[in-house]
Amino acid sequence: MEFLASIEASPLAEWIRLSPSLWAYPGILTFHTLGLAILVGANAVVDLRLLGVGKGLPLSKLDSFFPAMWLGFAINAISGVLLFISDATNKATQPIFYVKLGLIAVALVIAGVMRRMIGEATSDPAALSPRARTLATVSLVLWAAAITAGRFMAYLNNEPPEVI
Repeated sequence: MEFLASIEASPLAEWIRLSPSLWAYPGILTFHTLGLAILVGANAVVDLRLLGVGKGLPLSKLDSFFPAMWLGFAINAISGVLLFISDATNKATQPIFYVKLGLIAVALVIAGVMRRMIGEATSDPAALSPRARTLATVSLVLWAAAITAGRFMAYLNNEPPEVI
């Protein structure tokens, strides 16, 4: 906890938390949202195509969505760390924070597996197994759950609600 408190007391964390600048907390949160839109949006296109939506889009074209996903993930990783350090002692003690990170980790592993499956099936779309469709469904659910967990972090804290 001492380490987290020292991170939270750093000049960067204090600037993020206390600065009236739009480049501080509001700007970082905006970048986090944009990164999320890029990451989850590109992932949703791939997932939905694997589920049969947009059959006119060749599977070989799906590979071009993965660099966008990684760009969105990079933006989210950087902005997420900055948001975390601004409130490290609180966020690190929230179970929902670890749920969010776990959901993201599993969703990223699934994206990697799906990329490999797409590569193997580009010459024969019928070769996509039911497993690919299952993974696409699970991926959509995981990203929705991760987004929900992230939103809950703003409202759930470790202090009991005040009784009136």
